[in-house]
Amino acid sequence: MSDSFLSIKVLGSSRYKVDLVEGVTRTNFLSICYAALTTIGLLTFISYATTYVVVENLNYQRDQIGTIVGDLQVVAEIVLLLVFLPVGLIADKIGRRQVYAFGMVTMGLSYFLYPLATGIEELTMYRIVYAIGMGAATGMLGTVTADYPQNHTRGKMIAVTGIMNALGVIFVSLVFARLPKTFADAGYDEVTAGMYAMWVVAGMCLITATVVGFGLKKGTPTEEQKKIPYREQIRSGLAEGKNPRILLAYFAAFVARSDLVILGTFVVLWGVASGVDAGLETSEATRKARLLFVTSTSAALIASPFIGYLMDKGDRIKSVSICMAIAATGYCSMFFVDDVLDPKYLPLFALLGWGQQCAFFAATTLLGQEAPQMKRGAIVGVFNLAGAVGILISSGIGGRMFDAIGPSAPFILIGVCNIFVSMFAIYVSKVAPTPLANPNQRP
Repeated sequence: MSDSFLSIKVLGSSRYKVDLVEGVTRTNFLSICYAALTTIGLLTFISYATTYVVVENLNYQRDQIGTIVGDLQVVAEIVLLLVFLPVGLIADKIGRRQVYAFGMVTMGLSYFLYPLATGIEELTMYRIVYAIGMGAATGMLGTVTADYPQNHTRGKMIAVTGIMNALGVIFVSLVFARLPKTFADAGYDEVTAGMYAMWVVAGMCLITATVVGFGLKKGTPTEEQKKIPYREQIRSGLAEGKNPRILLAYFAAFVARSDLVILGTFVVLWGVASGVDAGLETSEATRKARLLFVTSTSAALIASPFIGYLMDKGDRIKSVSICMAIAATGYCSMFFVDDVLDPKYLPLFALLGWGQQCAFFAATTLLGQEAPQMKRGAIVGVFNLAGAVGILISSGIGGRMFDAIGPSAPFILIGVCNIFVSMFAIYVSKVAPTPLANPNQRP
């Protein structure tokens, strides 16, 4: 690699800096940071929007909402299964920023339409629109995050975007999730209050689309990439799974790539359902439920710099095992929660957020290390596909477990999955350890 590259000092510290690959500018870096700040936060608002519309607009009963919300998530993940791989391939052909902007515009359209739904069938159609946008946006967020840093600072780059993700989620939870209550207090009825809140979020999606459309790096990773046929790229993305380390990244994605969506879906649903059961208005129950999500996300934010630093200092395969074990502990701890709105359980939700962030960082950092640049878009597509399959299974089963067994059941299911991936990482560390003797050695 050429010595002509930009080095970004994070928090003004030379010890915590991100070395970017040649051609990536400060504007490109700041644009992806802003995109990380807004994208994940805006997509997690779907958990608030879905619960709100199902309970308030469509008037479904408490014993049905877990299954309905889970089924909507299943539909979204089926769409993502169809979207993620083509998105990666198209981005390799035409460029990241065009696909990213399309994703955010489409997400904005779905938030505009969502509160206009008059039944589950119509809501499902709008959820499909959302899933297409989410697939394009999150696929490009992961791809660009993998594109920009040099390998020896990859963990720090992911930590930076992870911190931005967490800040965005906290902002959305503290500000946007409160908007239905704010509009209700201003005199609007509950349905109109929710509609205005979702339209504000739709506007934010359009702003992010503008930033990524103009601010990210132009072009594709290499001109040669354009010459590779789509079919060959698909085969190459799947064939890379023969590498045990990439296969491990795919398995890690199964439980970690979209854990934040699952966490947001069932934490918010749990909190809102408990509040409604206690006689609260939907807007007030939503306001109370956000504290649980903010607690989890704040813990993830605090842990992010430490996780990123350790991922760059230690062996990344072993780090996957440790991180998945921490995630399993967080998810399984939900077994001990009786009253979700009781503040004494907030430390367990903090542990949940910490574990989720560990799992996400471990999977993404390992993928970025192992994926060749020429095949990265296709590999990220398969990586996201694996995450979509994980959510498809956990949402479909988890929603029914939520209604039939209890609200903690979906979390315990994911915790058990994390245990299996942690054990598989131990196996991979023995049969296919990282080739470099020094994990910090530059490629």
